Amino acid sequence: MPTGLVLLSLIPILGGAVRLTELAGGAEVTPQNERFFDSPLPLSFHILSVTVYSLLGAFQFVPSLRGRGWHRVAGRVLVPAGLVAALSGLWMAVLYNHPAHSGVIMLVPRLIIGSSMVLSIALGVFYVVRRRDLVRHSAWMTRAYAIGAAAGTEALIIIGPEILARPPNTTFQAAITVAAWIINVAVAEHVIHRRGHVRSRSGPEQPATCSVESSTASFEPNDNDVKGARAVDPLDAL
Repeated sequence: MPTGLVLLSLIPILGGAVRLTELAGGAEVTPQNERFFDSPLPLSFHILSVTVYSLLGAFQFVPSLRGRGWHRVAGRVLVPAGLVAALSGLWMAVLYNHPAHSGVIMLVPRLIIGSSMVLSIALGVFYVVRRRDLVRHSAWMTRAYAIGAAAGTEALIIIGPEILARPPNTTFQAAITVAAWIINVAVAEHVIHRRGHVRSRSGPEQPATCSVESSTASFEPNDNDVKGARAVDPLDAL
């Protein structure tokens, strides 16, 4: 899975790198890119945070790397990176001066996608910090990553029209954006459902505060462990 997720992320990441190069090198200003030159910081933050979130987040799905040390360190990078990516995307959607032909057609899906990503990350953090519910934490973080990776799916869908030298119009572009979001969320829900099915087959579900799912073992403290154990840092599960 990580290899596929990294490859899926490469198209928008490379596109972002080209855009940053244009900004740094003083490319020709056109009606399509003048908003980026007028206010380059939101775009720069968006591209850099999306790159970190997409590449680092892919390795959260590697079972052998889901140890407590890796998950804690990676999570503390991924949460702010994901929030910066989503919030900078919302900022650009609302405050940039977009070409007149895009209008509300592109604004609405961008607002829905950005807001849903912020909400998913917030709920993922809430469930692990406040409730220590690792199952729901994992589910919401999976949804957040799927939403963040929708740009890669969108790029794959749009390759066909681009190859045929028929760039999509605004309405078709909005439809592709929504379709990519729906596809990724559907895949995320399938992954979440499959995890639940595996847990149900492995035995009675244990309280999330007493066991941590991993690829190799689970931690279920006995009485002796509890007596000598230190307090669990809820952010270890991020």
